[in-house]
Amino acid sequence: MDKLVSVIIPAYNAEKYITETIDSVLNQTWKNIEIIVVDDGSADNTLQVIKPFEEYGVKIFTQLNKGGCAARNAGFKSSSGEFIQFLDADDLLSADKIEKQLLMLLATAGYKNKIIHCKWSRFFKNIKEVSDPGPHESIRRNLKPADWLITDHMSMTGCWLMHRSLIDKGGLWDEKLKRNQDGEFFSRLLVFAEEVLYQDEVTVYYRSGIPNSVSQNNSYAAAESALRAIELIEKYIFSLEKSEKANQVLANKYIEFVYENYIKYPDLSYKAETKVKSLGGATLKLRGGAGLKTLEAVLGWKMALRLKKLNNYLKYK
Repeated sequence: MDKLVSVIIPAYNAEKYITETIDSVLNQTWKNIEIIVVDDGSADNTLQVIKPFEEYGVKIFTQLNKGGCAARNAGFKSSSGEFIQFLDADDLLSADKIEKQLLMLLATAGYKNKIIHCKWSRFFKNIKEVSDPGPHESIRRNLKPADWLITDHMSMTGCWLMHRSLIDKGGLWDEKLKRNQDGEFFSRLLVFAEEVLYQDEVTVYYRSGIPNSVSQNNSYAAAESALRAIELIEKYIFSLEKSEKANQVLANKYIEFVYENYIKYPDLSYKAETKVKSLGGATLKLRGGAGLKTLEAVLGWKMALRLKKLNNYLKYK
């Protein structure tokens, strides 16, 4: 057990959850672990809650509120581990997560240029009551980076484990992004990876239902950032593969953004719709109930969304 793994946890107003998160790392079967928590200017008692963990060797850093990406970057710069595990302050690791992923990596030739992910399950209060287990079956195997990206199925930040040299090549987290920072970051790392490995025996537990989470930020700046992330991911995918399949996947990413922002931010939606056309058109349809889908089939998605907005307005007026 000579390989040191640095677990980097950015924390902002995480007093309710972070104790359980840190405990899940302290209880790992792989013991050569460096735990770094970066408090990102929390306004609650996060710092007071994590201070006692210094007794167990947890390294705590503080900074003014700059966002999760800045906190992760600060943690990485302060880390010493040969391998890196990023973990959100409200998520949990199964006890053998790091050990089994690390041993799988080390048993693979050229492991420094490879990255590994694993299963994840969504939970709200108790990990014994999980739902929506992932990832999608199409990425539950070892894949070339281009193939992994083009499947276009999500993974969670905590699922990944990598050699730090991969981050040295790919670069740090983009501190300008406010949405889909993890999607952009790991997509960028895959450009520099030779293979994406998959460990099917371990799990990351992804906590959902938290008020004011990053994923619930619907501001103009967040939407603009989400579009920017798609544009960057487009660049990464095309650096690995140019094909009709790649075009289709990206067109669907853009049209999903269009559906989500057409009513609220039409200028951003128009920009994304232009990208859809340049890529040859999308196949993804509106997500929603039978009524919305019927409206889409008869009147088109734009009118369907307008009528949905009108219905919501009349309903809550």
